[in-house]
Amino acid sequence: MNSKVQIKFEDFDAVIFDMDGTMINNMIYHKKAWMEFAKRHGLHISEEEFKEKISGKKNDKIFQMIFNKDITPDEIDSFTEEKEGIYRELYAPHINEVHGSVHTVKELHAHQKKLAIATTAPEKNREFGLDALGLKNYFSVILGDEHVTKGKPDPEIYNETAKLLGILPERCLVFEDSPPGVASGKNAHMTVIGLLTTHSQNDLQEADFCIKDYTQLAFV
Repeated sequence: MNSKVQIKFEDFDAVIFDMDGTMINNMIYHKKAWMEFAKRHGLHISEEEFKEKISGKKNDKIFQMIFNKDITPDEIDSFTEEKEGIYRELYAPHINEVHGSVHTVKELHAHQKKLAIATTAPEKNREFGLDALGLKNYFSVILGDEHVTKGKPDPEIYNETAKLLGILPERCLVFEDSPPGVASGKNAHMTVIGLLTTHSQNDLQEADFCIKDYTQLAFV
């Protein structure tokens, strides 16, 4: 991937970003937070389990998986607050962008493309990340975990985002870093660019293009 992936401005009207591992370089801290959460509850999550069963999934499904039982809505709220609090505490001193993401958002905004976020990250995490990047006012639509009932790879979150943007799915460009996220965008009939921050190119083979970070991307 020495040459840049070139994307024509004329080929899309809106760009939708996942957040974790796509805009902010944080997945190692989510992994640490999940492992610390599990440890506090007398459980264990392996590296492979994180990669295959946790990355890109909704929290309620993750809690059911690691506890191996049905979880009540109140338990989901409590566990989510606990785990995400651990994550923000761990990541706050180290928070940073996926290289080039801030420039890319500002470039797209300058070219009057509609911008949105479609992420499994809960509201406090979204605000935490966007405030750190200084991008809070660049997105006309922001959808998170609480806005959908079906997690990625179901296309619900991308279909709903396109609907709120008023843009046909086929005219949307998506940035994702996980296999469920890539599949979600493709299932919504969108063009998907995979960020190789968390997974390999083989893992993201459903993506239309893959890049290491945004410096390998050129809009023309």
